[in-house]
Amino acid sequence: MVQREEIQYLNNWFYGYVKNFYSDDTECQAAVIFKEKHTERVCQNILRLGKHLRLDEKDLHLAEAVALLHDIGRFKQYKVYGTFNDRRSESHALLGVKELDGTGVLECLEPEENDLIKRAVGYHSSFNLPGDLSGRILLFTKMIRDADKLDILDTFTGYYSRTDRQPDTVLESGLPDTTGYSPVLTQNLLRGERCSYHEVKNFNDRKLLLLSWIYDINFPYTLSEILKNRYIECIIDLLPDTEDTRSIKKSLLDYARGRRPTLSY
Repeated sequence: MVQREEIQYLNNWFYGYVKNFYSDDTECQAAVIFKEKHTERVCQNILRLGKHLRLDEKDLHLAEAVALLHDIGRFKQYKVYGTFNDRRSESHALLGVKELDGTGVLECLEPEENDLIKRAVGYHSSFNLPGDLSGRILLFTKMIRDADKLDILDTFTGYYSRTDRQPDTVLESGLPDTTGYSPVLTQNLLRGERCSYHEVKNFNDRKLLLLSWIYDINFPYTLSEILKNRYIECIIDLLPDTEDTRSIKKSLLDYARGRRPTLSY
Protein backbone atom coordinates (compact mmCIF):
# COMPACT_ATOMS: atom_id res chain seq x y z
CA MET A 1 0.00 0.00 0.00
CA VAL A 2 1.08 3.62 -0.58
CA GLN A 3 2.87 4.94 2.49
CA ARG A 4 3.40 8.54 3.61
CA GLU A 5 7.02 8.40 2.40
CA GLU A 6 5.93 7.30 -1.07
CA ILE A 7 3.34 10.04 -1.47
CA GLN A 8 6.00 12.56 -0.41
CA TYR A 9 8.35 11.13 -3.03
CA LEU A 10 5.63 11.43 -5.70
CA ASN A 11 4.89 15.02 -4.65
CA ASN A 12 8.58 15.94 -4.93
CA TRP A 13 8.78 14.22 -8.31
CA PHE A 14 5.67 16.00 -9.57
CA TYR A 15 6.92 19.49 -8.78
CA GLY A 16 10.35 18.72 -10.19
CA TYR A 17 8.74 17.38 -13.37
CA VAL A 18 6.49 20.42 -13.78
CA LYS A 19 9.41 22.83 -13.36
CA ASN A 20 10.90 21.36 -16.53
CA PHE A 21 8.03 23.01 -18.40
CA TYR A 22 8.37 26.48 -16.87
CA SER A 23 8.92 29.08 -19.55
CA ASP A 24 9.94 32.71 -20.04
CA ASP A 25 6.98 32.96 -22.39
CA THR A 26 4.18 34.54 -20.34
CA GLU A 27 1.37 32.59 -21.99
CA CYS A 28 3.13 29.24 -21.71
CA GLN A 29 4.06 29.87 -18.09
CA ALA A 30 0.46 30.80 -17.26
CA ALA A 31 -0.74 27.54 -18.81
CA VAL A 32 1.73 25.45 -16.80
CA ILE A 33 0.89 27.21 -13.53
CA PHE A 34 -2.83 26.85 -14.25
CA LYS A 35 -2.54 23.07 -14.51
CA GLU A 36 -0.17 22.87 -11.54
CA LYS A 37 -2.70 24.70 -9.35
CA HIS A 38 -5.57 22.67 -10.79
CA THR A 39 -3.74 19.51 -9.73
CA GLU A 40 -3.33 20.82 -6.18
CA ARG A 41 -7.05 21.57 -5.91
CA VAL A 42 -8.03 18.18 -7.33
CA CYS A 43 -5.80 16.55 -4.69
CA GLN A 44 -7.70 18.46 -2.02
CA ASN A 45 -11.04 17.45 -3.56
CA ILE A 46 -10.20 13.76 -3.73
CA LEU A 47 -8.96 13.72 -0.14
CA ARG A 48 -12.18 15.31 1.08
CA LEU A 49 -14.17 12.77 -0.93
CA GLY A 50 -12.03 9.91 0.38
CA LYS A 51 -12.53 11.00 3.98
CA HIS A 52 -16.27 11.21 3.37
CA LEU A 53 -16.11 7.63 2.05
CA ARG A 54 -14.12 6.68 5.16
CA LEU A 55 -11.11 5.37 3.30
CA ASP A 56 -8.20 4.40 5.50
CA GLU A 57 -4.96 6.37 5.52
CA LYS A 58 -3.19 4.21 2.94
CA ASP A 59 -6.09 4.44 0.50
CA LEU A 60 -6.17 8.21 1.02
CA HIS A 61 -2.51 8.27 0.01
CA LEU A 62 -3.36 6.21 -3.06
CA ALA A 63 -6.23 8.55 -3.94
CA GLU A 64 -3.88 11.52 -3.59
CA ALA A 65 -1.36 9.84 -5.89
CA VAL A 66 -4.06 9.36 -8.54
CA ALA A 67 -5.07 13.02 -8.29
CA LEU A 68 -1.47 14.25 -8.28
CA LEU A 69 -0.75 12.42 -11.55
CA HIS A 70 -4.12 12.56 -13.29
CA ASP A 71 -3.17 15.50 -15.56
CA ILE A 72 0.55 14.81 -15.88
CA GLY A 73 0.08 14.55 -19.65
CA ARG A 74 -1.17 18.13 -19.86
CA PHE A 75 2.29 19.63 -19.52
CA LYS A 76 3.82 17.80 -22.47
CA GLN A 77 0.58 18.28 -24.41
CA TYR A 78 0.86 22.05 -24.14
CA LYS A 79 4.59 22.08 -24.88
CA VAL A 80 4.19 19.99 -28.02
CA TYR A 81 0.86 21.25 -29.35
CA GLY A 82 0.32 24.63 -27.67
CA THR A 83 -3.18 23.62 -26.56
CA PHE A 84 -5.09 21.71 -23.90
CA ASN A 85 -7.67 20.67 -26.46
CA ASP A 86 -7.47 16.88 -26.89
CA ARG A 87 -9.31 17.02 -30.22
CA ARG A 88 -6.65 19.31 -31.67
CA SER A 89 -3.74 17.30 -30.25
CA GLU A 90 -4.00 13.91 -28.54
CA SER A 91 -5.62 12.47 -25.43
CA HIS A 92 -3.92 14.07 -22.44
CA ALA A 93 -4.93 11.07 -20.33
CA LEU A 94 -3.19 8.56 -22.58
CA LEU A 95 -0.24 10.90 -22.95
CA GLY A 96 -0.06 10.95 -19.16
CA VAL A 97 0.14 7.16 -19.01
CA LYS A 98 2.98 7.27 -21.54
CA GLU A 99 4.82 9.79 -19.38
CA LEU A 100 4.37 7.67 -16.26
CA ASP A 101 5.71 4.64 -18.09
CA GLY A 102 8.55 6.58 -19.70
CA THR A 103 9.79 8.19 -16.50
CA GLY A 104 9.39 5.07 -14.36
CA VAL A 105 8.19 7.20 -11.47
CA LEU A 106 5.72 4.55 -10.28
CA GLU A 107 8.32 1.79 -10.01
CA CYS A 108 8.63 2.63 -6.30
CA LEU A 109 5.13 1.21 -5.78
CA GLU A 110 3.75 -2.30 -5.74
CA PRO A 111 2.69 -3.55 -9.21
CA GLU A 112 -1.01 -3.50 -8.23
CA GLU A 113 -0.84 0.17 -7.19
CA ASN A 114 1.23 1.08 -10.23
CA ASP A 115 -1.41 -0.46 -12.49
CA LEU A 116 -4.32 1.13 -10.61
CA ILE A 117 -2.87 4.63 -10.84
CA LYS A 118 -2.12 4.32 -14.55
CA ARG A 119 -5.56 2.96 -15.33
CA ALA A 120 -7.31 5.67 -13.31
CA VAL A 121 -5.19 8.31 -15.07
CA GLY A 122 -5.93 6.77 -18.45
CA TYR A 123 -9.69 6.66 -17.88
CA HIS A 124 -10.22 9.87 -15.93
CA SER A 125 -11.36 11.87 -18.96
CA SER A 126 -13.04 9.11 -20.97
CA PHE A 127 -16.62 9.77 -22.07
CA ASN A 128 -17.59 6.24 -21.03
CA LEU A 129 -15.76 3.84 -18.73
CA PRO A 130 -15.08 0.28 -19.90
CA GLY A 131 -17.78 -2.10 -18.77
CA ASP A 132 -15.26 -4.49 -17.25
CA LEU A 133 -13.88 -2.04 -14.69
CA SER A 134 -14.60 -3.20 -11.15
CA GLY A 135 -13.34 -3.24 -7.60
CA ARG A 136 -10.72 -0.77 -6.48
CA ILE A 137 -9.81 0.38 -9.98
CA LEU A 138 -13.42 1.41 -10.57
CA LEU A 139 -13.62 3.13 -7.17
CA PHE A 140 -10.50 5.26 -7.64
CA THR A 141 -11.37 6.03 -11.26
CA LYS A 142 -14.79 7.31 -10.20
CA MET A 143 -13.19 9.31 -7.41
CA ILE A 144 -10.77 11.14 -9.71
CA ARG A 145 -13.51 11.84 -12.23
CA ASP A 146 -15.64 13.50 -9.53
CA ALA A 147 -12.74 15.41 -7.96
CA ASP A 148 -11.64 16.68 -11.38
CA LYS A 149 -15.13 17.82 -12.38
CA LEU A 150 -15.62 19.66 -9.09
CA ASP A 151 -12.57 21.81 -9.67
CA ILE A 152 -13.37 22.51 -13.32
CA LEU A 153 -16.91 23.56 -12.39
CA ASP A 154 -15.60 25.77 -9.61
CA THR A 155 -12.95 27.38 -11.81
CA PHE A 156 -15.36 27.94 -14.69
CA THR A 157 -18.15 29.46 -12.65
CA GLY A 158 -15.74 31.59 -10.63
CA TYR A 159 -14.09 33.02 -13.72
CA TYR A 160 -17.15 33.69 -15.84
CA SER A 161 -19.23 35.06 -12.99
CA ARG A 162 -16.74 37.89 -12.36
CA THR A 163 -17.69 41.15 -14.06
CA ASP A 164 -14.13 42.50 -13.68
CA ARG A 165 -12.36 39.46 -15.12
CA GLN A 166 -9.31 39.85 -17.27
CA PRO A 167 -9.01 37.73 -20.45
CA ASP A 168 -7.45 34.33 -19.73
CA THR A 169 -6.14 32.44 -22.72
CA VAL A 170 -6.25 29.15 -20.81
CA LEU A 171 -9.88 29.45 -19.74
CA GLU A 172 -11.11 31.03 -22.96
CA SER A 173 -12.09 28.08 -25.12
CA GLY A 174 -11.58 29.71 -28.52
CA LEU A 175 -15.22 29.03 -29.37
CA PRO A 176 -17.30 31.85 -30.85
CA ASP A 177 -19.23 33.76 -28.19
CA THR A 178 -22.37 33.96 -30.30
CA THR A 179 -26.01 34.04 -29.24
CA GLY A 180 -28.16 30.94 -29.01
CA TYR A 181 -27.19 27.32 -28.53
CA SER A 182 -27.45 23.97 -30.30
CA PRO A 183 -30.87 22.32 -29.78
CA VAL A 184 -29.28 18.85 -29.73
CA LEU A 185 -27.54 19.75 -26.46
CA THR A 186 -30.67 21.01 -24.73
CA GLN A 187 -32.49 17.89 -25.88
CA ASN A 188 -29.73 15.72 -24.39
CA LEU A 189 -29.94 17.54 -21.08
CA LEU A 190 -33.73 17.33 -20.90
CA ARG A 191 -33.47 13.58 -21.53
CA GLY A 192 -30.96 13.28 -18.68
CA GLU A 193 -28.08 12.55 -21.04
CA ARG A 194 -24.56 13.89 -21.32
CA CYS A 195 -23.43 16.10 -24.16
CA SER A 196 -20.48 15.41 -26.44
CA TYR A 197 -17.66 17.83 -27.26
CA HIS A 198 -18.28 17.00 -30.92
CA GLU A 199 -21.68 18.73 -30.69
CA VAL A 200 -20.30 21.96 -29.19
CA LYS A 201 -20.45 24.84 -31.69
CA ASN A 202 -20.22 28.00 -29.57
CA PHE A 203 -19.50 29.14 -26.04
CA ASN A 204 -23.08 28.66 -24.85
CA ASP A 205 -22.82 25.04 -25.97
CA ARG A 206 -19.71 24.68 -23.79
CA LYS A 207 -21.78 25.81 -20.80
CA LEU A 208 -24.46 23.24 -21.62
CA LEU A 209 -21.81 20.53 -21.88
CA LEU A 210 -20.54 21.40 -18.40
CA LEU A 211 -24.08 21.21 -17.05
CA SER A 212 -24.46 17.75 -18.55
CA TRP A 213 -21.58 16.56 -16.35
CA ILE A 214 -24.08 16.48 -13.49
CA TYR A 215 -25.36 13.25 -15.04
CA ASP A 216 -21.87 11.75 -14.81
CA ILE A 217 -21.30 12.27 -11.08
CA ASN A 218 -20.66 9.14 -9.05
CA PHE A 219 -21.00 10.04 -5.38
CA PRO A 220 -23.71 11.76 -3.32
CA TYR A 221 -20.97 13.84 -1.64
CA THR A 222 -20.01 15.37 -4.99
CA LEU A 223 -23.61 16.23 -5.79
CA SER A 224 -23.98 17.87 -2.40
CA GLU A 225 -20.91 20.03 -3.12
CA ILE A 226 -22.36 21.01 -6.51
CA LEU A 227 -25.61 22.04 -4.85
CA LYS A 228 -23.87 23.85 -1.98
CA ASN A 229 -21.76 25.91 -4.38
CA ARG A 230 -24.70 26.59 -6.73
CA TYR A 231 -22.75 25.61 -9.85
CA ILE A 232 -25.95 24.73 -11.73
CA GLU A 233 -27.56 28.09 -11.05
CA CYS A 234 -24.33 29.97 -11.84
CA ILE A 235 -23.94 28.36 -15.26
CA ILE A 236 -27.65 28.69 -16.10
CA ASP A 237 -27.39 32.42 -15.30
CA LEU A 238 -24.69 32.69 -17.98
CA LEU A 239 -27.07 31.27 -20.62
CA PRO A 240 -29.98 32.92 -22.44
CA ASP A 241 -33.14 32.95 -20.34
CA THR A 242 -35.41 30.65 -22.36
CA GLU A 243 -37.96 27.94 -21.69
CA ASP A 244 -35.25 25.39 -22.52
CA THR A 245 -32.76 26.70 -19.98
CA ARG A 246 -35.40 27.11 -17.29
CA SER A 247 -36.49 23.50 -17.82
CA ILE A 248 -32.88 22.33 -17.76
CA LYS A 249 -32.27 24.15 -14.49
CA LYS A 250 -35.27 22.49 -12.85
CA SER A 251 -34.36 19.04 -14.19
CA LEU A 252 -30.75 19.26 -13.01
CA LEU A 253 -31.63 20.58 -9.58
CA ASP A 254 -34.27 17.90 -9.11
CA TYR A 255 -31.77 15.26 -10.21
CA ALA A 256 -28.98 16.51 -7.95
CA ARG A 257 -31.26 16.80 -4.93
CA GLY A 258 -32.81 13.37 -5.35
CA ARG A 259 -29.96 11.34 -6.81
CA ARG A 260 -28.53 8.56 -4.69
CA PRO A 261 -26.17 6.60 -6.97
CA THR A 262 -25.88 2.86 -6.60
CA LEU A 263 -22.14 2.27 -6.36
CA SER A 264 -20.68 -0.94 -7.71
CA TYR A 265 -17.08 -1.47 -6.74
